[in-house]
Amino acid sequence: MAMLPIRVEDLRRIVEENKSLVVKVGDTYEISRPLALKLWSAFVSMVMEMGGSVREELKVEYASPEMVIVSVSCTVRVQDSEVRYCEIGEAYKSEGKENTLARTAYTRAMKRLLERMIGEDFINQVVHQLYPEGVKEVPASEKQKQLIKTLVQEGKLTREMVKEILGEDASLNQALKDNTLTFSQAKRLIDRALRRPANG
Repeated sequence: MAMLPIRVEDLRRIVEENKSLVVKVGDTYEISRPLALKLWSAFVSMVMEMGGSVREELKVEYASPEMVIVSVSCTVRVQDSEVRYCEIGEAYKSEGKENTLARTAYTRAMKRLLERMIGEDFINQVVHQLYPEGVKEVPASEKQKQLIKTLVQEGKLTREMVKEILGEDASLNQALKDNTLTFSQAKRLIDRALRRPANG
């Protein structure tokens, strides 16, 4: 069971009909926690209609006053098939979400989990249609840089991961030194380093 036979058009419609629940976080537009929960509820209902079941697990991977990183795992069972997915979500105080870091991190993890299970970045596509003005890229935060350095020292962030995200000829040390590492690149590096195997 690689991708679930879910009616993605129904999930798209939920995003479109709840535009007010798409919020601006920092320099980008994202779905809010209430909208993520609406999508999750619809997804679970669809799986149950197929006679299946869904089990969700939440784990805090990293927490500080500046940043929270969580992982959300989901086990879906339909008839004799079972599949497990896991995604990471993060939130930073620098984004202006000091009092809701955990909720924002959970929402991001849930969004990525839904898109991975469906096999299509349908949420991003709809949000981009609703807000086509695009996203302004911003530099990586100091806390992101510190965590990346720690992950490198611990051997969790490898050269292969850096090449995969920054490019074959890119130098992470140089990007950190020159302050050319972007916020989104840093998020992807952290996600990649902390992500647990889907079947682990």
